[in-house]
Amino acid sequence: MRKNLSSLILLLNIIFSQRVVGYYPQWVVGNLQANEIDLNVVTHVIHSFAWPNENGSISSYDGMFGSGISDTIHSQGAKFLLSLGGWGNHAGFEVISGDEDLRELFIYNLASILMTNQYDGIDLDWEFPDSEMDRENLNLLVSEMDSIFAIINPDWMITMAVPVSNWFGQWHDFEFLVNHIDFFNAMTYGTHGNWSSHSGHLSPLYPSPPSDADGSCYAYMNYLSNTRGIPKNKINMGMPFWGIKWESSNINEPFTGNTVDIMYYDILELIGNGWTSHWDTDALCPYLIKDDNTQVITYENQLSIGLKCQYASEQELGGVMIWALSYDKTNDGQELIQSIQENYLRNYSGEPPLMPTNITLNTYPNPFNPSCKIDIKLGQDQFVKIMVTDLLGHQITLLNNKVLQKGSHQYLWNAKNYPDGTYFITAKYNRSIKTKKVTLLK
Repeated sequence: MRKNLSSLILLLNIIFSQRVVGYYPQWVVGNLQANEIDLNVVTHVIHSFAWPNENGSISSYDGMFGSGISDTIHSQGAKFLLSLGGWGNHAGFEVISGDEDLRELFIYNLASILMTNQYDGIDLDWEFPDSEMDRENLNLLVSEMDSIFAIINPDWMITMAVPVSNWFGQWHDFEFLVNHIDFFNAMTYGTHGNWSSHSGHLSPLYPSPPSDADGSCYAYMNYLSNTRGIPKNKINMGMPFWGIKWESSNINEPFTGNTVDIMYYDILELIGNGWTSHWDTDALCPYLIKDDNTQVITYENQLSIGLKCQYASEQELGGVMIWALSYDKTNDGQELIQSIQENYLRNYSGEPPLMPTNITLNTYPNPFNPSCKIDIKLGQDQFVKIMVTDLLGHQITLLNNKVLQKGSHQYLWNAKNYPDGTYFITAKYNRSIKTKKVTLLK
């Protein structure tokens, strides 16, 4: 009965677009066997990576094919996809996508692998197209793959890992791709790294500091759904299960040297052992500072993952995506997976959310010109930050930044000096968030 109930929950999650997509790199199989993946939570397991060669053949990491993993995944009702590409495996895409014969050869070679290994489809992870020619060739590759799959096995899925800003996003024709791609896995991480001017979060939910132009999950979702027009129910928001170590004295400060990736399971043992934990109320993310003030670690914990899950639910996204399965495996279980179950799949698990909702936020009229009224109702006295942001997540007006008493409060935003377009009214409270989209029409 327990197995049947778990399968029913998983089926409901898939049907109602509560996807939890987990990338399963071949190099983690020794640390997390397929039967250890929590398939009560994960609806789609993406086996990573294989990649195209310039002659149309396909290579992969050792031991990927013929492993029997598909039997384990399918036995619990989850989907099992093959990921093609990954960082550094892009050269073959550039060649085969631009040649009609090589595209066809590659697609049929791929179909043979899918059939032999019982995959349910493929995830395209070309990192990254970077020219107009690549953009056009990606369209050809995807459309021809869709046509051939429809003949061989119409149930095969085609999904895609995608960039989340215009730096690489400009080379994706999303208006065309949405007609062929089942869902998009948004790589909402990599906001800060070696390329940054300062230490920062890998995946801040909101910019930190609020004026930071490097990005945030909030800005990335706005880019994909509002600027590029991808339906929200086709977007899975990425969740990193690892962090970054910086040679820096504090968060958002200059750093020296190169950053170092560090897995969640290695971060926990540091807390209280020469490192002190902190919470960024702007980014809604944790970070550690070494006690001698020489290093900083930015990462995710159960709370920040829970808040991202709440955001994904409130925005009615199609799902969330994990990079990567096993990175959160500790002696206490898979803690970040547990947070997703408690805060994203709660509709079917019966579990309460990590942060109970005790606030309502309403805006009217919508569309408006030039003033928008904001009503907020609190179930208890608490500190609330109410702000207006643009499509990029930049704060343009701060309406409240203090403790409010229990009850109703009203605010008026006069936008006569701002251009027409889409804006967001956001309330941050008790380590949680509420957001309303409003449209200024002049």
